[in-house]
Formats: sequence, structure tokens, C-alpha cells
Amino acid sequence: MQEFLELHPCFLPGATENIGRGGHHGPSFNAVIRQPPLQGLGPTRVPDFMWVRRDTGAIRPICIEIESPSKSWFNKATRTPTAELTQAIDQLTEWKVWFNSPENRLIFGKTYAPQYADRPIEPQFVLIFGRNSEFRAGSSKHDNPNYMRLKRDHMPRRDEHFFTYDQLRPESDGADYATITRTVNGWDLHSIPPTFSTGSHIRELSGVVSDPSKAVSRTDLIGSDRRAYLLERWSYWRAVEFSPESHMYSLGRE
Repeated sequence: MQEFLELHPCFLPGATENIGRGGHHGPSFNAVIRQPPLQGLGPTRVPDFMWVRRDTGAIRPICIEIESPSKSWFNKATRTPTAELTQAIDQLTEWKVWFNSPENRLIFGKTYAPQYADRPIEPQFVLIFGRNSEFRAGSSKHDNPNYMRLKRDHMPRRDEHFFTYDQLRPESDGADYATITRTVNGWDLHSIPPTFSTGSHIRELSGVVSDPSKAVSRTDLIGSDRRAYLLERWSYWRAVEFSPESHMYSLGRE
């Protein structure tokens, strides 16, 4: 599921207004960040994905933990949360504690939104876990699946949002969302979807990623001519981003 969602980030909730407040500006870089480093947390404790929305009033990181679709929410005999669910929720708690530190918030702003680091940071936390079949009559292992669904729906705490995999839907504006990785040297483009288009909306992303060729070469369902076109237009928009001269351009897709 990690690999699939890296290639199709439009299915990940939180890019726009469906998680937390704000969201009309969309995600930074028009991309999701895979396994973003959070200083002080080990490599196995970081989010699987993170959107960073820079709305007018705040920086809004959306930290996402994904677990297996085959995992159960509740034990059959006791109706208590499974160990896997408890561990996943604890992961969200660790991120909450991390963001509660003013020092960590300052580090986050300088790392992931340096031009907006003076704005307040208002994180949201997402868990994607299991399937709806656990709560559906006829397929559930529980004797009262409706009750267990209600119990699940009352579990999220403040700023937490729980989903099953069946609830994921592609964002209408997500055809151009890329997946990027934070490295010690800056940013790498990990992947783009086959629906990816160019235009002025890639200026910010092309400004931090100089060479997208590896990611473009990994993209399925596009031909060699399309790959060459994407690379050419990437270079063009990168040049526009760094040009000292003013440019007139359309806001549409190419």
C-alpha cells in the first residue's frame, strides 16, 4: 500500500479542505512528502506521508499513518482495540508530543515552509487502517457490527481523523500531485502519476527539483514522447521560477 499510494497520492486525504481547517490553497509543492524526517524521532516513527498546506493563517501539516488493510480494529471476544490499532494510535500520539514542542515547531517551519515560518503551525493526524467489512453485517466477525462502527467513530481524539481503506477517494484536483522525498541535500522527486501535467502550477516544485528524469522514467502508462515533453517543460518552468524578469503566463494546464 505504501508503494501504491506513493504512485497515486491523490487517494491520500488531507491535500485540501477535507481534513482540518483551511485547505483552499492546496498542498505545498503540489506534492505529498513520503516519510518526512522529524528531528529526534527515529526512522520508524516518522509519518508514512505528510501534506504541508500553507494557508493564509497557518502552516497545516497533515501527518498520515497507514497500516495494513487486513488488520482488525477490535478483538472479537472482548470488543477492545487490537494491539495493532493501539500501536498505530500511539504513533499519532508521538507526533502530537513532537509538535507540542515550540523548538520542534520552529525546526519544522524552517525545514518544510521556510518562507512562512513565522505563521502558526496547526498539525492534523490521520490514520488509515483496516476495511469496512469489519463493520458490515454479513462480513463482520463481530456479533453487533453497527455497535462496533459507532465505537470506532468515537475513538478519534482532537485533531485526529480515522479512515478505512474503503473510505479513500481520489481528490478531484489530485491528477497532478507528485510524491517527493526530503534528503540532506534538499528535495528529490520520487514519483509522478501518469496523469501529471505541466504548467505554472509546477513552478515551485521545479524550483527545488532540478532533475526529474528518474521519477519520470519510473512512471507507467506514458510513452517516450510524453516523457521527453515533460522533461522539456520541467526545464522551462524551472527557468521561469529563477528568472529575474517578469513573465506573462496562463494558469491552465499544458
